[in-house]
Amino acid sequence: MQFRTAAGGPSQPDHGQPDLSRHTVLAGASASLLLPGLVGACPPARAEAARRLNAGRFKVTTLSEGYLVLPTSVLAPDADKDQRAKALTAAGQSGDQDRSPLNVTLLQSDNETILIDVGSGSRFMTSAGRLEAALADFGVEADAITHVVFTHAHPDHLWGTGNDFDEIAFPNASFHIAEAEWNFWMADDVLNRLDKARHGFAVGAKRNFEAIKSRLATFMPGAEVLPDIRAIGTEGHTPGNVSFEDGDAKSRIAILGDALPHAVLCFQHPAWHMAMDHEPDRAAATRQRLLDRRAADGHQLIGYHLPEPAIGRVQRRGRGFVFASTA
Repeated sequence: MQFRTAAGGPSQPDHGQPDLSRHTVLAGASASLLLPGLVGACPPARAEAARRLNAGRFKVTTLSEGYLVLPTSVLAPDADKDQRAKALTAAGQSGDQDRSPLNVTLLQSDNETILIDVGSGSRFMTSAGRLEAALADFGVEADAITHVVFTHAHPDHLWGTGNDFDEIAFPNASFHIAEAEWNFWMADDVLNRLDKARHGFAVGAKRNFEAIKSRLATFMPGAEVLPDIRAIGTEGHTPGNVSFEDGDAKSRIAILGDALPHAVLCFQHPAWHMAMDHEPDRAAATRQRLLDRRAADGHQLIGYHLPEPAIGRVQRRGRGFVFASTA
């Protein structure tokens, strides 16, 4: 299989790009997402392997990377207030903070150990960054990872690429990301395409991509990224966002990243806009398409921010849908 390497790819950073230091990244992150005083306020999350099942030649495990704590204001801020309050109450969210799980998918075959996304590492929130411990609990060392495949380049999916010593956290892995996602974050004018609150995202994306670009390959939606792992275009949450299907026709699983990031709002009201989506209308159309398809085919899915262990099916209910856990 031929991949287009990103090492000499388009729009490489020049000397005019922002400082990519850890302090700059952290400052951007806290300005982007956190409520005042929230950094360091969350207790450590317990790291563990949550669920294991089979899909074709792969053994599939979801691993807890911890969780994010975000203001509930990022959840459908433009929706009708009464409907939104009712939906949040149904989701068990009555306060002003949303605790969002982080579920990294591990795929294992006879000769491959693959991660779909790598969490945020230690550079984002103290309640996250538990992937290394979760892997160790499961008996998998970081140097055993052969491939890392990204759904998109937001901090909680990409920043775990490096460790506290600015070393590549998975030293023997190859890395793979959609070409459109690479092009967006690595463009010289990326800061002009983002509101100021997301500039830290771009700084962090460039920093991490620079560290791995010599071993990173890009792909297009529809491509077989690795044998039996096919990319699905799910743009909207980010411009190059993708999801993946793995397994065979009888045991296929869709790994959705953030295409369906909330187990109640995004299922019952897929047309509602989520504040973290870069292209809200496109993201809403993607959600509707995914829900229609998964309700029809009955295949299992894994959602990065769905309730642990994040494995379930889509079922129709009235005019909307529900997430039915199969754990």
